[in-house]
Amino acid sequence: MKKFKVKSVLCYLIVFSILMTIISGNDLVFNSIRVYATSSVGVTYSTHVQGYGNLQWVKNGAISGKTGEAKRLESIKIKLENMDCAGNVEYRTHVQGIGWQGWKSNGSLSGTTGQSKRLEAIQIKLTDTMASRYDIYYRVHAQFFGWLGWAKNGASAGTAGLGYRLEAIQIKIVKKGSNPPGTTSGAYHNPSIKYTTHVQNYGWQNFVSDGNISGTLGKAKRLEAIKIQFANKDYSGSIQYRTHVQNIGWMNWVSDGNMSGTSGQGKRLEAISIKLSGTMANYYDVYYRVYTQHFGWMGWAKNGGNAGTSNYGYRLEAIQIKLVGKSGNVPGSTLNAYSIKPKEVVVNNTKSTTTTTTTTNNQNTTIGLTHTYVVNTNSMKFHTSTCSAARKISAQNKWTINCTYNYLTGLGYSPCGICHAMY
Repeated sequence: MKKFKVKSVLCYLIVFSILMTIISGNDLVFNSIRVYATSSVGVTYSTHVQGYGNLQWVKNGAISGKTGEAKRLESIKIKLENMDCAGNVEYRTHVQGIGWQGWKSNGSLSGTTGQSKRLEAIQIKLTDTMASRYDIYYRVHAQFFGWLGWAKNGASAGTAGLGYRLEAIQIKIVKKGSNPPGTTSGAYHNPSIKYTTHVQNYGWQNFVSDGNISGTLGKAKRLEAIKIQFANKDYSGSIQYRTHVQNIGWMNWVSDGNMSGTSGQGKRLEAISIKLSGTMANYYDVYYRVYTQHFGWMGWAKNGGNAGTSNYGYRLEAIQIKLVGKSGNVPGSTLNAYSIKPKEVVVNNTKSTTTTTTTTNNQNTTIGLTHTYVVNTNSMKFHTSTCSAARKISAQNKWTINCTYNYLTGLGYSPCGICHAMY
């Protein structure tokens, strides 16, 4: 029994000596494994907010920025902490009036300060061994949309081309392949429209998009047809359009890349209307303006309003079309988007402008004269610009136009029961 105990002790001592030799001989490997298993790699970040300046640093999924105060993010700094391997964090921002800036890293500032420019989108990624061991997730609180989905590893988060500010951000690092912190749907909104025109003597032009010019300037060439479609969309819906064609008038609505106008007939386009449908119409406005013979560039129309001229016999020569987020900035002046020439009649060999005088509710109005009307494209009613009912029309359904009373009734609209559309 005594010999057995001695042998057992000797065996334990031998095993212990072997283990100590292995551990001491592989100290660096052991330490690396131990650190990787116990360290807490994190990310810390700070934003510069309109009216507040630089906010305190926060980390690991905490909110930086302000929600519910309509304050823009103007810049951001990001860095890693407790790193257990080689690598860094790199990031870049999409800035109002500038676009995507170059990549920054290790706490450097991305964006601007003192220029009052909003951040609109961001991309963040890890490098080297960090990128193979971890994923970096981030999501933003964007104007109008609120919190968007989580993006990761260099993908875009936010919006572009819509004029919406970022208001807050969350950033989080997780082990490679781990579940995301939340939904990844709808992290980035960048819808776009592309369009092509058929031009006199030139034929179909290459597609352009997002406010670029289709057609010609200074060459006196008529547009004869157009095709419009989404290049990218993030909601259901279509884009619908119709054109006013020489000797034909308003053609039927078409949509999503179908041709409106004519080809091979030598007929000019004189005006156009464009609108969105479905869920896209809830989130975006479509603006468009035309370059017209003798007038040049006219004002921006939107959401089904007419752009161009009527009764002049003037050709359209070019067009621009642009998607803008609801409550986003208008691309330019909306004045004089559409002009109607009053018809003339000959009485006793003398030309005069056609006017008709009518009396409704003891109010006199010259129906044949041009006035500013506010049209509800949903209820099919039109109002004077000062009518109380006109102020209640939603932006989606509102169309402001300078034209005659008879023009609107000819399109199927009827006067409001309050103001009777009488000036």
